[in-house]
Amino acid sequence: MRPLPEGPRSRYDSLSPGARRWLVTAAFLALQVVIWVLLEAIYYHGRPITDTSIYYTYAGRMLDGLFPYDDFAAEYPPVAMLLFLLPRLLSGISYNSYVYWFELEMLLFSCGNILLISLLVWRRWSDTGRLAAALGLYSLFTVMMGFIIAARFDVAAAFLILATVAAFIYDRKAIAWALIGVGIMTKVVPLFIAPMFIIVHHRRGRRDWMFIGPVIALAAATAIALPFLAASWEGLARAFTYHAERPLQIESSWSTPLLFMSYLGYGLRTFLSYGSHNLFTPLSNLLATLSGPVTLLFLLVCYRSFWKRLAGGGGARGDDGYLNDQLIRYTTASIVIFIAGGKVLSPQFLIWLLPLMPLVYGPDRNYILSLYGAALVMTQLEFPFYYGDLLSLNPLVVTLVAARNILLVWLAVVLVRRPVPRDGLFGLYKLEGKPAAPQA
Repeated sequence: MRPLPEGPRSRYDSLSPGARRWLVTAAFLALQVVIWVLLEAIYYHGRPITDTSIYYTYAGRMLDGLFPYDDFAAEYPPVAMLLFLLPRLLSGISYNSYVYWFELEMLLFSCGNILLISLLVWRRWSDTGRLAAALGLYSLFTVMMGFIIAARFDVAAAFLILATVAAFIYDRKAIAWALIGVGIMTKVVPLFIAPMFIIVHHRRGRRDWMFIGPVIALAAATAIALPFLAASWEGLARAFTYHAERPLQIESSWSTPLLFMSYLGYGLRTFLSYGSHNLFTPLSNLLATLSGPVTLLFLLVCYRSFWKRLAGGGGARGDDGYLNDQLIRYTTASIVIFIAGGKVLSPQFLIWLLPLMPLVYGPDRNYILSLYGAALVMTQLEFPFYYGDLLSLNPLVVTLVAARNILLVWLAVVLVRRPVPRDGLFGLYKLEGKPAAPQA
């Protein structure tokens, strides 16, 4: 029998793999713009609780010629202050105009996350199906995060975290370490990536980079901080010590037992300070003090697990695909540990995980994505919808926040332990087959 003639190929099928990749990426970039417009339309009516008024005030002071940390106190590092200033240069004195320019700035960082996810997924798999799934997850998580993603500058910190990891995976070691320095001057979170870079250098036999890398990071951070150090090193130091001095926030994991104890007659008072609602009880200061060393202990457990995973898996055989997968997984784990273990747990902290979660691979991927998705839903219900009920210690909302915190603690455990196959709600595809050869 003669073979049937092939039908006409679609225009998409006739494209090269690289062109398909960029077409898929462009589609999700457009979708991201649509999502942000919808978030603006749905959530922003009446301008719920945001920090943009603080950013606007700081930017106005800088435009008036005042120097941060010297002429006025600020609790944000220098790069964050620059991010606040840029929209003010375009908005004029109008606060509403400033809000829209600031949101546009954060949208650009979110689009940057999409581009970085596209680069990393394509390097690992060279498959448009997996690329579309990863970008689809990022888009879905953006919606589940809600309005807060545009009302805080944390999506810029998330971009720097992913850019740091991406540079390292692409073997741009100097850039990766420099980005850690920039990240520290934006939000301290990228610092948690540094120990894993050192472990990878050791495993690859690049002992020189175990010292060169931190020096580059320190040099980058110092270069940014130098003008502010010269003006007022005490003021700049205050931008970091401010957060170490914060009391026990009502939404943190450490507050959960105190909230439930209050229903049994345990004395508890809430108060507003350091820009958040905090708890005051006979135990609150003790728990706030314990949160630091306990979180550090669990971070060390995370790094030790990463070391052992590379020693016992593909990392010991020079399998870069395996090593990079573990690097992303443990970067995610370290950030979850910091979020769940800290004495402050603001809703926007979950934004740091947005671009990392679609890149976490393993047989328990579906389960991990389900846990994170559930945590996002619970967080959005708590803030902004029922935040007032939380402050009034409504039992249902307190239980909701407690469940979210337990979920985050369990997510950290799942990320660090040896992966086991699990089903989940948001794993849109399985990882059968071999990955593509790495592509530059």
